[in-house]
Amino acid sequence: MISEEPGTSSGTRRRPAWVVGSIAAAVLLAGGGTAYWASAAQGDGAARRTGDSAASAPRDAGDPSGPGIAPGEPDPSGAGVVYRADVKLPEAPATAPAYSVSGEVAQADVARLAAALGITGTPRLEGDVWLAGEAADGSGPRLTVARTAPGTWNFNRFQAGGDGAGNGAGDDCVRGKDTCGPATLPKDAGGAVGSGKPVSEEAAKAAAAPVLKALGQDGAKLDARLTQGAVRVVTADPVVGGLPTQGWSTKVSVGADGSVVGGNGELKAPVRAADQQVVGAVEALARLNARSSGSEGGTGPSGCASAVPLAGDTATGSSETVPCNPEPRPMKPPRTETVKGAVLGLAPGTVDGARGLVPAWLFEVAGRGGAPGHTVTEPASAKESTPGPSGRTVPGFSYKEADRKLTVNFWGSPCSTYAVEAREQAESVMVKITDTPNKPGQACIMLAEEKSVTVTLKEPLGDRKVLDATTGKELPRQ
Repeated sequence: MISEEPGTSSGTRRRPAWVVGSIAAAVLLAGGGTAYWASAAQGDGAARRTGDSAASAPRDAGDPSGPGIAPGEPDPSGAGVVYRADVKLPEAPATAPAYSVSGEVAQADVARLAAALGITGTPRLEGDVWLAGEAADGSGPRLTVARTAPGTWNFNRFQAGGDGAGNGAGDDCVRGKDTCGPATLPKDAGGAVGSGKPVSEEAAKAAAAPVLKALGQDGAKLDARLTQGAVRVVTADPVVGGLPTQGWSTKVSVGADGSVVGGNGELKAPVRAADQQVVGAVEALARLNARSSGSEGGTGPSGCASAVPLAGDTATGSSETVPCNPEPRPMKPPRTETVKGAVLGLAPGTVDGARGLVPAWLFEVAGRGGAPGHTVTEPASAKESTPGPSGRTVPGFSYKEADRKLTVNFWGSPCSTYAVEAREQAESVMVKITDTPNKPGQACIMLAEEKSVTVTLKEPLGDRKVLDATTGKELPRQ
C-alpha cells in the first residue's frame, strides 16, 4: 500500500516488506556514528524520501567487529576506563600533516562511482545532491552524492517502485488506505539480501573491489567480518598520504548472491594541508585517560526531597527544618583496559574551519574475555590541551553578532564560570566555551540555565560561519 499522512510528500511511499528488509540491512550496516556531518548529504533532491535521512548519516568510527571510539570519548560500556600500555609507546615526529576536504564533487566523479555500482545513465543534479539511477516510478538502484565536500554518498540496490497510477509495486496496497495486504517478493529478487547465507569474506572483498577502486581506495585496510542476515559488510579504512585512518570508513554491503546491495562513504579525496606539531603516544595516552577515566563525574549527592507548599487551611506542625545530609551516590571505579600498540594516523577533525583529517594516535586496545580488540583514537596536535575538571567545554546552541561583538548562547550550571574563545579563519569562526566549576569537587544542584558569553572579534563576522568547537556543528544565528 501507499499511504499518505496529511502534509507528507506524495513521493513518500510505504515499501513492501522485502524491500524494507533489504534497505534496512544496507542502511543499518552502512550507517552509524557522528550525525552532524550528515546534513551535507541532504538537499532538495534527497528530501523526497523519508528513508534517506538514515542512509545519509555518516558511519561510525571503527571496524565492524570491534568499533572504534571517537577521539577523547569514553568507552560506552562502563562508567570509566583507564588505558594502560603493556608495550613501549612510540615517539612522535616533529610534525605530521593534516588533510582538508573542500570544493564540489564533479559529475564525472559521480559517474565513475555509479558505473562501479552497475548504474547506467548520466548523473543529474537535484538541489545540492547528485542522483544516479532510480526509474521514474522510484524503483531500481539509487545513488546519492552530496555536491559539496566531503561528498557523502549513499547507495541502495533495492527501491520500492510504482505501477504508474501511484500504487506500490509488489503489494496490493492502494494510496490513501490505512491497511495493507500481504506483500509479495518479486521473482527477480532472488536471495540477494533476504535469505541464504552470507558470501565468504574473500568473496565480499572481491565484490567491493571495483567500488573501492572507483573511490581511489583500492589500498585501504579491509575488514569483512561483520554480517547481518545474508548480508556481509566490507569496511575499508583508507590510507591517506601513507597514514592509516580511523573514522573515515567506506562501507560496502554485499548480498548472498555476491552483488553489492548498499554502501556509503566520502567521495571527495582529502588534500594535504599544513603540518601540525604533534605529541608522542605517551602524552596522547595521558590525555585520553584524562577524558575517559570518569574523573570529571565525582560522587554527587543523591539529593533531598523538598517540602511541598502547604495549603492555607492545612495545619502546620513544628517549624523546625529537618537537616538534609544526602549520601553520595555510589560510583563504579574505572576499569582498566590494555593498550597493545599505537600508530600515528589520521582521524576526522576540523581543518581550516571545515571537516578534514587531523593527526591522531590510534591505540589498539585488547578485547576483554576473548572478544576482538578495538581502536581508540586521540588527537595528536601539540596545541591540544589536556582536559580536566576545570577545563571542560560545553556546546552552544545559537549566536548573535553586532559591532564585532560575538555572543554565544548555551545551557550552563549556576555553579560554574564560563569563558569563550574564538579562532578566526577566512570562512569561519570557531568558538569554544570553557566550563570552570566555582568550587571543584563540591556538589551542585542539577539545574540548567540559559547563559551567554561574548567575545570581541578582530574583524566583523560578515558572512562567515560560526562553528562550535565542542560539537563541530555550525551554530544558527539567534
